[in-house]
Amino acid sequence: MKRNFFLTLCLCALIGECSVFFYYYFFGAHGYKKIQELQTQQDALDQAVSEMKAEVAGLEKQLDDFKKYPYYKEKIIREQLQMIKPNEVIYKESPIPG
Repeated sequence: MKRNFFLTLCLCALIGECSVFFYYYFFGAHGYKKIQELQTQQDALDQAVSEMKAEVAGLEKQLDDFKKYPYYKEKIIREQLQMIKPNEVIYKESPIPG
């Protein structure tokens, strides 16, 4: 009788301990769910880093073109800064109404 009671008590303690372990393993502060959330967040950050690296590569190419080709400088100055040379007149076409 005492032996059965002791075995039952040990079994209940083992089940309780396993339950607590699995709860913390899946839902705890450093559990499986938290690891999955962090992995998703890391994937998003890696994607953002890749996009920024591509943008930096494009900007470096523009900078190289700016340094190498004088006509590229003029193109940037005219189109983006909307500047003109002295004594230069710019004509703009307007759409024909109709």
